[in-house]
Amino acid sequence: MMKLINMILTVFLFTLFAAAQIPDGYKLGQGEPDRSGLIGNGVTDLAYKNGTIYAGTGFGLSVSEDEGLSWQNFTAADYGGQGGVSAIFISDDNTLWIATAYDTLVEEDQSLSIGGGLRYREAGSSDWIFIPQPVDAVTDTAGGQKPTTTRVQNITFDIAVRGTDEVWITSFGGGVRRSLDRGQTWEVITTDGKPFSALDELNHRGFSATVDTSGNVWIGTVDGISKTTDGGATWERYRHDNQSQPISADWAIGLWHNPWDNSIWSTTIRSVDTTETNGVSRTRNGGLTWDTYLTDELSDGTFARYVAFYDSALYVSTEKGVYKSIDDGDTWFLFPMITDNVSGESINTSVFYSAATSPATSPNHRLWVGSLDGMASTANNGFDWTVFRGFVSTRDAESPSVYAYPNPYSPQISDRPLRFQFDVEAAGEVTIGIYNFAMERVIELTSSQGAPTQGSFDRSMVWDGNDSNGRPVDNGVYFFRAQVGSEVNWGKIMIVN
Repeated sequence: MMKLINMILTVFLFTLFAAAQIPDGYKLGQGEPDRSGLIGNGVTDLAYKNGTIYAGTGFGLSVSEDEGLSWQNFTAADYGGQGGVSAIFISDDNTLWIATAYDTLVEEDQSLSIGGGLRYREAGSSDWIFIPQPVDAVTDTAGGQKPTTTRVQNITFDIAVRGTDEVWITSFGGGVRRSLDRGQTWEVITTDGKPFSALDELNHRGFSATVDTSGNVWIGTVDGISKTTDGGATWERYRHDNQSQPISADWAIGLWHNPWDNSIWSTTIRSVDTTETNGVSRTRNGGLTWDTYLTDELSDGTFARYVAFYDSALYVSTEKGVYKSIDDGDTWFLFPMITDNVSGESINTSVFYSAATSPATSPNHRLWVGSLDGMASTANNGFDWTVFRGFVSTRDAESPSVYAYPNPYSPQISDRPLRFQFDVEAAGEVTIGIYNFAMERVIELTSSQGAPTQGSFDRSMVWDGNDSNGRPVDNGVYFFRAQVGSEVNWGKIMIVN
């Protein structure tokens, strides 16, 4: 179990490095999407509301009000404090809430995640209001409580707002907390009636939260799902072993509400019970019974990370790709590799962290999916995709003609490749040779690039950190020789695992 906890926390460390309805006649605005407009490529949170898509990344927040034609980016310099985005929520009054996290060196060779607090920005305002990450005083021991006095491993994983001022947050070290005054003061909430101790009680390690149509608050922890119908005074708990038709597993890393049928969905993964199975769990009767999905597909230990819906259409982002169901979960379709139909750029990972939907020309809708290798959207069921990333175009006069990112690169702890960024003026071959410090060629990459259309000058090639025999290269400095058309450029890469 602790291994899985560390794995989830490592995701945050790595990413930090590296419903008003719109009319059916709604159409994408004229022009080409800004494919290089994101602030970062690790898109771990997505949300859509009232015509705006929000993408949370390890480097900040990207916002588009025109379906990706243009992006407004916010970094820590804009919203204050430190860290990339670890949670997003848009409340009923269209107030935007985010939580942030970053890494800190605790020993010479060990880093841990640290909660960067919350911020909110009211609709129509440009001001961000900062709320420090909640911690306890050393003296908060009444009734046997064990206070959390540090922000280390106290990251806000999820935010849910009931009304405008009642804010719920969940974190691994800080547990479940509620504020009735927009974050000015906080109280620890335990859904099992026991004195708070995130160190000892799995159910006090919070991961997810949502609010349903009736105003009921749902909380997901390492030890099940809890619901309150009276603002937290009393709770009902749902575990893998306390119902005849239960959730698939006790660790509820995500919770979502589908207003179309007032259902609650959770990405549920194995905690400690050997009979638990990774999957997705749903209730349409307030938690009395649960249906489970994708348990066979995820029986190898992979798990689901995010759920999105558009009325009855269901989407699940998993470590094996993005699944869709249009028959209430009876059958699921796995999207093939996502490739931009204009630029040819692909999402080169099967691990997806987030998903959201937005309106499009009827009867279609738009799907957005996020990974550590960028974000993609489709408005026609995956026949055509647009891939969005954060990079500096090599057509910028101040940029090199070819460069590699992320650099330094850590292939053994990354599920995305290293990219060589360049641009083309015409169709042709691109060759990139990679050499070690002794100038011995490690591998040569080649690609046939089509002529640019619809502004698709920017291109990239990927490397997974293996040599020509498929073996991982050692740590160290490597050089690359890139030939794009008749132009040759040299550069340097640092491999650090």
